[in-house]
Amino acid sequence: MTTYTKGLRAMTRTIHRGGALVGAALTALALPLAGCSTSSLLDVNEPDIIQTSNANSAAGADALYNGAIGQFAYANAGNAGGNEGQILMAGLLSDEWFLSGTFPTRLEVDERAINEKNGTVETVFFQLARAHSFLNHAAVALEQYDSTAQDKIGESFALSGFADVYFAENYCEGVPLSSYTDSGTVTYGQPLTRAALLDTATAYFDSASAHAASPNILNLAAVGLGRALLDGGDFSGAGAAVASVPTDFEYANTHSVTTSDETNGVYYFNWLSKRWSVSDGEGGVGLDYRSASDPRVQWKASGNGFDGNSPLFVLDKYGNGGDGRAAPVPVGNGVEARLIAAEAVLNAGNGAAMVDTLNALRADSVNNGGFDLPPLTDPGNTAGQVDLLFRERAFWLFATGHRLGDMRRLVRQYGRAVDSVFPNGAYFKGGNYGTDVNIPVPFQETNNPNFQGCMNRDP
Repeated sequence: MTTYTKGLRAMTRTIHRGGALVGAALTALALPLAGCSTSSLLDVNEPDIIQTSNANSAAGADALYNGAIGQFAYANAGNAGGNEGQILMAGLLSDEWFLSGTFPTRLEVDERAINEKNGTVETVFFQLARAHSFLNHAAVALEQYDSTAQDKIGESFALSGFADVYFAENYCEGVPLSSYTDSGTVTYGQPLTRAALLDTATAYFDSASAHAASPNILNLAAVGLGRALLDGGDFSGAGAAVASVPTDFEYANTHSVTTSDETNGVYYFNWLSKRWSVSDGEGGVGLDYRSASDPRVQWKASGNGFDGNSPLFVLDKYGNGGDGRAAPVPVGNGVEARLIAAEAVLNAGNGAAMVDTLNALRADSVNNGGFDLPPLTDPGNTAGQVDLLFRERAFWLFATGHRLGDMRRLVRQYGRAVDSVFPNGAYFKGGNYGTDVNIPVPFQETNNPNFQGCMNRDP
């Protein structure tokens, strides 16, 4: 498989400092004290901080780009135990993970009863909002100061599109996206419907394609566009968008053990802090991720979780059973492109062709990791074919941030009852599951005068 990875580099975080957008290197500044006068201690030199004046250059724009890419990786996968990302949060609300930790804010998500003042939800939301803002700053700066960096501009636009897709798939309708100028001026965003977010994402993917020159970024934009169109119900458009993406394509965020923020948080929260555990038949309707013995979701038992009581089941997807702290996390790949194509032909009325597409993917040993995946049998009816498609999507894309969006689509686009898709009934830590099918925009967003809360909590 050809893998193209981008992630946390030398400049890995972008922060607001005094109202101006700057990039911060992770290397700590060490100030030798011996031989220094006391007055010199007040003259702070910050070689690892990009001052506003220095950002107005090709080098500064490149640093903003590096920081934005790093922020996206952090928002997507989380870090070394401090903050989870979209993959973990959305997976906990879906049927992928159950909570083996103790935090009540995380329990609310697993139990599908999220308070809008949930502090964990707030942090995860704002990490993604920051990534979206930083990526836009980087794209604008690169366009202005380094017009030769077309792939970086395209990549920044593409990941901005993915951020919008995550907001559309994981959150209630009414997400406001504010923007910041280098002078510190805030433009408060208007609440956006899912359709508006997907339209914005589509525009970003189009901009990415218009700038990018390399196949890697063009394919990333194509997969993102296909995903956005699928979410919006344009199945034929989605299939057309991904038609030329090779199955061996993969774009992934890179991670490392250099700092906690560079660590693959999906691995860390599951293996090392023991707070997330792989589910199986959660809430009576979740998929059989463990008992299916499917090689695409390889796992093993590892004692008890952080709470000392819940069984811990760890996922081998990141790190292949070894140290996965530096394992890359896919954002878009050719396998997803084939799954999008399969859904397009299903919705064109050709369920048999969909099954053929899925079987071709299962038989492709080069791109399926060499797994022994026997061919699927066509159920012969639309309902069964839909079940088959979404099951294949769930196993191929496990722990990559797709499942919650797919579960919502099963209700919204395919008419499934919520309780036939989302875990329900008695909750294993006491009480009963709630009714949430998405994550609320945090209460703290009411600081934005345009935002009055979620427009609705529908699928």
